[in-house]
Amino acid sequence: MKARSLSSALVGALFFASRTLLAQEVDAGAPVAPPAPPSAVTAGQTTEPARPAPIAPTSSLPAPSTVPHESEAPKAPALEPPRALVPVGRAAPPTEAATRGAGAIRPGLEIFAQYAARNTIGIDGNRTFFHVFDVPRVHAAIEGEWKEARGRIVLEATRSASEGSLVGVAGDSLVVRIREAYVGYRAFGLVDVAAGVVPTLTVPNLDGTWMLRPVAPSVLEANGLLAPADLGARARVELPSGYGFLAVAAYNGEGYTSRELNRGKNVEGALEIHPLPGGALAPLGVFASFTGGSSGTALSQANRLVSGVVWQGATVRAGAIVAHAWGVADLGAARALALTTFVRVEPIPRLYVGARFDHVVRDTVNEPANMLSTVWGALGYRLLDPIESFVAVTRSVPTRRAEDELPGSNFWDVRIIGRVVF
Repeated sequence: MKARSLSSALVGALFFASRTLLAQEVDAGAPVAPPAPPSAVTAGQTTEPARPAPIAPTSSLPAPSTVPHESEAPKAPALEPPRALVPVGRAAPPTEAATRGAGAIRPGLEIFAQYAARNTIGIDGNRTFFHVFDVPRVHAAIEGEWKEARGRIVLEATRSASEGSLVGVAGDSLVVRIREAYVGYRAFGLVDVAAGVVPTLTVPNLDGTWMLRPVAPSVLEANGLLAPADLGARARVELPSGYGFLAVAAYNGEGYTSRELNRGKNVEGALEIHPLPGGALAPLGVFASFTGGSSGTALSQANRLVSGVVWQGATVRAGAIVAHAWGVADLGAARALALTTFVRVEPIPRLYVGARFDHVVRDTVNEPANMLSTVWGALGYRLLDPIESFVAVTRSVPTRRAEDELPGSNFWDVRIIGRVVF
């Protein structure tokens, strides 16, 4: 009887002590360790029976979460933006929508949005100011891959009216057309064959080397000497150990914006050699291409020889290219020469500095001089991996004959450009 009374008193004392300690813990705002149970009772030296083990939670009573509170959870360190998206010793993809994802089926998009303010100087010296919002590129793409087989389609938005026209579809609405649509097969990891609306070999290589396509297209595309894509087939062989590539292709010859207009077909071959791969000079390369064929209903000659040196590094990308053209537009007897030098530097991650100079001799045979010189300067910043912004300045200076043939070619402009790509 006395032992039972003593046990009851001991339980009451422990309960009172626990209540007191819990009250102190709440008041102090800091956790307090629970008191250790006494090892023995003084009266009669009776040992306290062991406490029963806690009952494991059942499915109807979920266990308390052990995940720390959001404010207490460790945060991942901010990663420095990598330059891994910049290929070393090779050009970037011709169009980049749907090229950065993972998985067998990859959707994507690429958009250029810009605001441009242009000051045009007329032949009589009068100046005209004009400013406009525009979307120079809107691409939606999906790419699929299974084992060695792959396919890709790129939809492109463009104005329905052709250059110089004011009226197109529904006024001058943005309409959708096919930019790329091809089936491909990659063998042994070295040979890539594709057919359909395929990227050509020269223009994409120049754009992908400079990697500032939001600022300006290549000199060959801008002056109508070569197209970035065409209907046909191509095969590309990657040389082992990073020595470059060899490629051949056959097209209709009118570009992806037009149907075939004659029986002739154009053939293009391209070669890029990196003589010192695997070291500090791996970005150094020599590029050359030749396109032979015709264009237009009159089967006008359209031969192009392009050559130059490139530097395709992670921090610095540059090139100096010269292109000879036999036949311009529908003038098969015309001769033209185009020179371009460009550089893109990423001195610190996210920051781009770019410059380019183009000089085009539109007619090397006849007088007076028919030349157009253009210089670009650009400053860009990558806000996030998919989003880039640029401020670009352009100055275009034609000779008098070139200005007569290209009204509005004597100008300077300032553009604010945004680009997003997934």
